[in-house]
Amino acid sequence: MKSIYLLVFTFILGPGCINKSENINLIYSDSLISDYGLGLEMNYYFDGDLEFKLIAQEIQELKYPVEKNVFPNGVKVLVFNKNFDTIAKINSDFAVQKKEEKLVELSNNVFLINEKNEQLSTEKLFWNSEEKKIYTDSFVTITTDNEIIMGYGFSANQSFSNYSLLNITGTIYL
Repeated sequence: MKSIYLLVFTFILGPGCINKSENINLIYSDSLISDYGLGLEMNYYFDGDLEFKLIAQEIQELKYPVEKNVFPNGVKVLVFNKNFDTIAKINSDFAVQKKEEKLVELSNNVFLINEKNEQLSTEKLFWNSEEKKIYTDSFVTITTDNEIIMGYGFSANQSFSNYSLLNITGTIYL
C-alpha cells in the first residue's frame, strides 16, 4: 500500500520538477548580460579621425535575444570635425545601441545642440551611424536664435548642421 502511495505521489509531483535544459541554461547563463561597465568614455574614429566621443555612467552589453548595448542612465555624445572642434552635442536619459543594425536609439529627455547653438528636444531620436543620419517621427522642438519650431518628424545629418522638419505644427518668432 505504501508503494502505491509513493508511486502516485511521484507521478503527480514528478512532471512539475522537470524543466527543459534550454530554459535552465537561459535563466542561469551569463548570456543575458555579457559585460558591464561604469564610468565609460569611448572614442570612435573614422578614417583615422576622431568622429565622436560617447560618455556614459553605466553600460550593459546584452547578447540575447539580439546583441546590444544598453545605457540605463543615458549618454552624452560629442561630435567632432576634422580639427577636433565640437560641432554637436547629444544628451539623453536612456539609450540602446543595436549593434547589427548600426542604430542607436536615444530616449527620455533627448537634447541635441549644434555649433550654431540650435537646440532640438524630443523624447525619442534614432542615430544611424552607418548612414551618419539622425531622425525621429516623434514630436520635436527646435530652438534657434530667432524662433521656436515645433512639429512631428525630423531628419538631419549627424552633426545637426543640415536638418528638416516633416510636419510643422507651430512656429514662435522671438
